[in-house]
Amino acid sequence: MSTTSKGDAFERRAHNALKEVLICDRLCVSPKAAKIFRKKAYHSRDRDADIITDISIEVTLPTKERPSLIWIFECKDYSGCIPVDDVEEFHAKIQQIGEDNTKGTIVTSGALQSGALKYARAKGIGVVRLLPDNQIEHVIEFLTMDSLSRNRFNGNEVMQALLNPGHRSRNGFFAMSGNYVYADWMSLLNNELKSYSDQGT
Repeated sequence: MSTTSKGDAFERRAHNALKEVLICDRLCVSPKAAKIFRKKAYHSRDRDADIITDISIEVTLPTKERPSLIWIFECKDYSGCIPVDDVEEFHAKIQQIGEDNTKGTIVTSGALQSGALKYARAKGIGVVRLLPDNQIEHVIEFLTMDSLSRNRFNGNEVMQALLNPGHRSRNGFFAMSGNYVYADWMSLLNNELKSYSDQGT
C-alpha cells in the first residue's frame, strides 16, 4: 500500500468514527446543527488561496447563519513521533481559517515529541492517538469485579500513549485537549462541543 493510500485509509477511519458519533443524537448539539466534511477548502486571506483540510466539523447554532464553530482535524499516520514543526504549521492553518471560532485537533497513529505536545497544549490544540492494530493487546479473561476495575480507563496512561511510539495497551484510543483526557470519541466531542454551545446560548 502506498503512503498516500495508507494516509487516506487512516483519514477515513477517523472520519467514519467522528461521523458515527455526530449522527447518533447523543451529543449536546443536534445532528442537524453539525456537519462533517472531508477535504473541505477554507479560504485564507493571508495566502489568498484555499487551505484544504483533512476533516472538518461545522457547528451552526439555531440563532446563527454562519458556523459558530469550525473544528479542524489534521490526520497524521506516523510510525514515529510528530515533531513540533508539524504542530506549529497546523496552528498557523487554524489561525488563517478563522482564529476566533476555529478549533484544531491532531489525530495520529504515532506519538508526539514532548515539545510538540507542550506546544499543542499551549495553543489549545487537541491530540488524539489511535493505536495501530498491532499495538492493541487483545486479552480474553473471565469477568470478575477485580478484572472490571483493572479494565477501567486510566487517565495516567494517556501521557504515556501520546509520547511513546511503541506504547501497547488494551485501549486503542487516547486523547487530550486542554486539561482534560478522554477515553473515546463520544466523550471528546461532547465535552468540547458543550463549551461552544454554552457560549452561544
